[in-house]
Amino acid sequence: MANIRSEQATAELHRKILIAATTLFMQKGFERTTFSDIAKLSGVPKSKILYEFSSKEEILGLLVTRFLDGVTSASDAVSKKLTDDLVLIFLANEVLQLYMAEMNEDMRNLYLAGYSMPKTSEEVLKRRANMMHESFSETFKTFKLKDFYETEIASMGIMRAYMTIPCDMYFTIEGKAKRLVTMLLRIYKAEDEKITEAIEFIEKIDFATVAKEAVQSVFDELQIQTKYPFPKGE
Repeated sequence: MANIRSEQATAELHRKILIAATTLFMQKGFERTTFSDIAKLSGVPKSKILYEFSSKEEILGLLVTRFLDGVTSASDAVSKKLTDDLVLIFLANEVLQLYMAEMNEDMRNLYLAGYSMPKTSEEVLKRRANMMHESFSETFKTFKLKDFYETEIASMGIMRAYMTIPCDMYFTIEGKAKRLVTMLLRIYKAEDEKITEAIEFIEKIDFATVAKEAVQSVFDELQIQTKYPFPKGE
């Protein structure tokens, strides 16, 4: 029982740190947030935070994993009702991340930090390579996981670039999603018919609603009582 309580105590400690770090990363940005800031907001001594996490990036990595798990669950729940095509399911996952990054500048910066920092970006890259290996292995029978990993370096760069540039009245989120899907499939030399199919597929999904629900799900899991991540004014 003592061990169970210890695990529960550790989980609660990490939750407090993660709640504070999430709020600060979004309000101040990853680079400007300090361990002292996290300690002050969380009520956890700085020394204890440093004992649990060797760097801010380690905390960011935990947060990014939570969000990516939430994205996968949310997109799969919708897309798997419409298709069993693994490629289309993967693309829905990618488009949903675009919508989440577009919710406001704080969410965009949080995503970009996750896609840019050395350790977190490596974890994201491995995750993408594994997903692509699962999705495209039947199409590219000669591809090994290493080949998908190397190809996904370019794919991930495209994803980050599209996240970086905000949408406006000329370049809408719908247009950005179509461009992203087209570029990702072009890397794998997909036929035009597949690209058309993919675009028609993503048009069937209300990604804006799914994105809000995915973010809320992650915050509910962390027991963060705030609507802060949603677009201002909502």
